[in-house]
Amino acid sequence: MNADVLQSTESFSRRPMWAQVDLDAAAYNMQHIRRFVGAHTLIMAVVKADAYGCGAVAMARVFLQNGADQLAVACLDEAVELRRAGITAPILVLGHTDGRRAAEVVGYHIDVAVFHYDDAVLFSQEAERTQQTVRFHIAVDSGMGRIGYKLSERSVEEIKRIRALPCVMMEGIFTHFAVADDAADDACAYTKEQFFQFTQMYRWLWEEGVSFRFRHCDNSAGVLAYPAFFCNMVRPGIIQYGYNPFGAARHPEFVPHPVMSLRCCITHVKRLEEGETVGYGRRFRARRPTLVATLPLGYADGYTRLLSNRADVLVRGRRVPQIGNICMDQCMIDVTDIPDVRVGEECVLFGRQGNEYIGADELARIIGTIPHEVFCNIGRRVPRVYFEKGRCVGRTEYLFQT
Repeated sequence: MNADVLQSTESFSRRPMWAQVDLDAAAYNMQHIRRFVGAHTLIMAVVKADAYGCGAVAMARVFLQNGADQLAVACLDEAVELRRAGITAPILVLGHTDGRRAAEVVGYHIDVAVFHYDDAVLFSQEAERTQQTVRFHIAVDSGMGRIGYKLSERSVEEIKRIRALPCVMMEGIFTHFAVADDAADDACAYTKEQFFQFTQMYRWLWEEGVSFRFRHCDNSAGVLAYPAFFCNMVRPGIIQYGYNPFGAARHPEFVPHPVMSLRCCITHVKRLEEGETVGYGRRFRARRPTLVATLPLGYADGYTRLLSNRADVLVRGRRVPQIGNICMDQCMIDVTDIPDVRVGEECVLFGRQGNEYIGADELARIIGTIPHEVFCNIGRRVPRVYFEKGRCVGRTEYLFQT
């Protein structure tokens, strides 16, 4: 077998496809976020949705080693996964946590977002029963319209009742910006109004004797565009994984390095004659004698069918078109202009190969979404392979975990 083909097989152990995660890029991004926010602002690294598909445990460790102070997830199960992996840093569940899961919240020492009094009561009762303390972050709806208390006297009264519960620590108060990634004047005005609403809620509570250790509202876009809103903690998300919500022009001194790339190896090569077709629906018809390579990856792996006949793939550092409808488990590319293509050669669906690059943001623009969704859609049957200093240092095979 060709030496290049042999080398590519080092990146997978079963099916010839993998999401390659660059730990050096993740470290670089967090180090630069730390420099950007300064030494006195805490960083709560967002690792929800399996760290945007990159692997929550691995990413949490890298971020904590390179400047992050705390972690944030979306649901309790994600927090429990991190605790079971031995991570001891503070973890906040940003979404709703049912009070009936109080034993896990208290037992695993997990912070929870609170915006229902009844849930708070159940958390408090469990903490009192076990002679422990449960830590709350009060969620404020300043204009996102999702979760949290709206600015009102009624909200203040309910939060005061939560504060009066036994074995409760009011650890933090937070909100989330809806349009911080939009530089338009009306969007900036809305973000500033959200911050005013959040600050007003904090002041009202402080005047009523309710205080908090931490205040946080800036997401990735907020970190870059609204440093005046840092408070004493920020919650970076997508910039940790290598994408600037404004593009590099907004802050050229900090261009994040992409962390994930999606790769596979060619499984079959065949020749089509002019007029022959490819795939379901026969959506591609050869206009010339065409060399077609088949890849072992499809929409069930997160390479969405919406990209059919619209995206490029990298082979030997050159762009080639994806052709035909993307299948559930396979897709095809036109390699006619790449001489002597062989089964086993590595292809890159997004990421860098040689001097050429296809970003997840490029795929996102094609289908009208954001890079976050491109990452998060990569399925669990795609192994995550971790690279550091150019070498494979670990892998996660979700289908084979015990």
